[in-house]
Amino acid sequence: MAEDQNPITPVEETGEMALPTNGENGSPPGLRRSGRARKSKRPSDPSEDGDYYENLPSTTSPAPRSSLRPAKRRASPEAFEVPEHLLEASLGPWKEKEQSEWASWVELESDPVFFTAILGLLGVKGARIEEVLSADENSLAALPPPVYGLIFLFEYVGAMSMDAEAANQDVWFANQTTSNACATIALLNIIMNAEGLPLGEKLRKFGEETKDLPSPLRGHMIDHSTWIRVAHNSFSRRLDHLNAALALQNEVDNKKKRARAAGRQRKKKPKRQTSSTERSDDSFAYHFIAYVPVGRKVWQLDGLKSAPVCIGEFEEDQHWTSVVQPVLRQKMQRHQTSFSLMALCGDNLTDVRQELAANIRRLIELRVKFRGDPDWQPAVVDPDIISSADDERLSAYLLDVRDLEAVPDSEVTLPTAAMSAVDEWGEVGCEQRRLRAQYEGVVRMAGQETTAVLGRTKDYTPAIHEWVQKLAGHRALRRLHEEVQLQNAH
Repeated sequence: MAEDQNPITPVEETGEMALPTNGENGSPPGLRRSGRARKSKRPSDPSEDGDYYENLPSTTSPAPRSSLRPAKRRASPEAFEVPEHLLEASLGPWKEKEQSEWASWVELESDPVFFTAILGLLGVKGARIEEVLSADENSLAALPPPVYGLIFLFEYVGAMSMDAEAANQDVWFANQTTSNACATIALLNIIMNAEGLPLGEKLRKFGEETKDLPSPLRGHMIDHSTWIRVAHNSFSRRLDHLNAALALQNEVDNKKKRARAAGRQRKKKPKRQTSSTERSDDSFAYHFIAYVPVGRKVWQLDGLKSAPVCIGEFEEDQHWTSVVQPVLRQKMQRHQTSFSLMALCGDNLTDVRQELAANIRRLIELRVKFRGDPDWQPAVVDPDIISSADDERLSAYLLDVRDLEAVPDSEVTLPTAAMSAVDEWGEVGCEQRRLRAQYEGVVRMAGQETTAVLGRTKDYTPAIHEWVQKLAGHRALRRLHEEVQLQNAH
């Protein structure tokens, strides 16, 4: 689901990060903060600059004692280089490698299609993100196995208590140290704890480098890993980065103003100290957290908390999601419609392909063994069933003769009587139809997801801006405005 002023928009309220930089001066690309003119620097030697002393106001009487107190120097705001055409620079298309130069993290939509694409960009193989509409047992059981973890988006209120437990060495956990990164933090907190999940070279190396680090430093490593940030921002536009940088700068400015105002006030009486587990900020936002099994325990991994939280244990014959169900139901009841639930699951295309190969191999063996039996001939009449190793349709399922030969003989047990073989042929044929439909459905969905991803990564803002400029150059905008006014008048 898209997020635009709705519960599916994760907006972070905590964390500090540097503004996106461009060049050696550390200034954000395309931005300039206007400021007061700087005062000329007083020379250390009067002989170095006589104009400075000539322009000083002269006094005939001693200055009052209060004026001898040195004046407080005001910090001058940092000046940034401004492009000549700021609007065009902001609305123009991406330049090569420009996204990697931005240090900001943009808000991420709670959409399983985009999360699956980000998984691929991070280097995760054989996994996908599925949306979960309910936390009941049937919905979780319908997820393609294995279920590596759950991602929960909810309305995070600043006044919520921040309970935490002692750090557990068996759980890989990273804190969120920058704004808008909670989605990727939740993903990585699952990925790094997932057993048997195939990872790319970069992720494996990242896991080795961070395995002995404390959780805040892991978050710092994520924040400063360009390839992770670029994957997170893969669906962003330049205006998204500008808005993220502006929001962060406004937050920093407001904190500085509040600090200066508090410093000017005299303390009339000591205030009650606030516990470190309490949040005085009444603001709220939407926040991603993760649930993941490690060993026989289920952990809640919240990047804004100091440590993982164990929510329960499960038995060997029990699925780990049964432990998290009551916790999720409680959160869903509390937040009503202001939540979203997704699952990091295995991509079952490989499993379906292996089952289909075993199915076809079984039909081939049945056909070879009973082809001379008169009771067998009526069974081989359905042309829709793939029962030959040279069938051209095998390539549609990424299968060939080698895949059929790789099926273990233990999975190809055959009956002894032809009549029993006829019955088995019918059952195996029905199973093949189901497997092929399942495979084709997943491929079709993947194609739709690819189309959605390509559509989301295209930024039409530069084209629209250019089009509006052309209309304005031909004085068509005023004419259109007058026509609309006339229509509204009638």
